[in-house]
Amino acid sequence: MKNVALIIDDEKDTCLLLKHFLKRKGIYSYYALTLQEGVGKAMEVKPNWLFLDNNLPDGFGLDRVKEIKSLSPNSKIIMISAMGNLFELASSAGADSFIEKPLDFNKIEKSMAL
Repeated sequence: MKNVALIIDDEKDTCLLLKHFLKRKGIYSYYALTLQEGVGKAMEVKPNWLFLDNNLPDGFGLDRVKEIKSLSPNSKIIMISAMGNLFELASSAGADSFIEKPLDFNKIEKSMAL
């Protein structure tokens, strides 16, 4: 199976930066700028890794972790947020990992187990 990632973040620059990093690791990625678009894309592509921002224009990523897990149960959900105090909430919501922004590529690699 091909390695695929999905990035759900309303900051297009963050999406493109992460997409470029993943491409160098041999991982094809998609991105979505809203939760609605991202949840639909997750159902479609069933990514290995799903990077999920919390504060999005149409809701909070934390509120949709369980739904995304049920739609794409094999996806490893990696929460990304500028709010480091969300670590425990992300864990209790079912996220597999949490990375505080600004993104640190060493932490990304560790969270993906690359």
